Amino acid sequence: MLMQEEGVLKGQELENAVSDADYTKAIELALELRRPHKLFELFSELCRTQEVGDRVERILSALSSEEVRLLLEYVREWNTKPKLCHVAQSVLLQVFKILSPTEIAEIKGIGELLEGLIPYSQRHFSRMDRLVRSTYLLDYTLTGMSVIEPEVDRSAVDDGSPVNSGLEKLEYGLLGEIAGEEKNQNEELERSTSKKRKLPRFKDRSKKKSKNVTAADAAAISLRA
Repeated sequence: MLMQEEGVLKGQELENAVSDADYTKAIELALELRRPHKLFELFSELCRTQEVGDRVERILSALSSEEVRLLLEYVREWNTKPKLCHVAQSVLLQVFKILSPTEIAEIKGIGELLEGLIPYSQRHFSRMDRLVRSTYLLDYTLTGMSVIEPEVDRSAVDDGSPVNSGLEKLEYGLLGEIAGEEKNQNEELERSTSKKRKLPRFKDRSKKKSKNVTAADAAAISLRA
């Protein structure tokens, strides 16, 4: 009965700490009560704030080594799921920033925890790398289709150096050549289309001339007869 009453009181303290935005106390109580789902919600809310690094660092600094070990166990479970891995990686980053390698090595069962963290972390980073490379391919395709213009650092170009001025001249020269080629192609296309349009008229005139010649020949033959 006493354990149940104590658990109820701790749960009420946890809810009060959450409502008061006292994340340090709320995380400590969530670890004490073994509530990983509530703990994930607290860290997820912290990751949405602007000062997430400083706040998580202060919270983790107040935890004992046993609480850090328990937190890493929860992080290992979160890291196995793509929907939860972002929060897990954020917490891991702050843990490795705060703790030195010696302190990390002294955590009980750290080898088993790292064995469960490393493969999934590598998988997540490989997926992110593929996504980033696919965005570059999309930018290249849109730039080739003239949908978007490539970003150019004009502050670096306009610094007055001979190299940058030469690059700028080369850029404008290439643009001018491309524009001139497009203009010439358009003119040739217009001339070819105009010639194609005039051809039927020429054929009609030739037909009329041939008809007139044949009529004149027939009249001459009739006269001779």
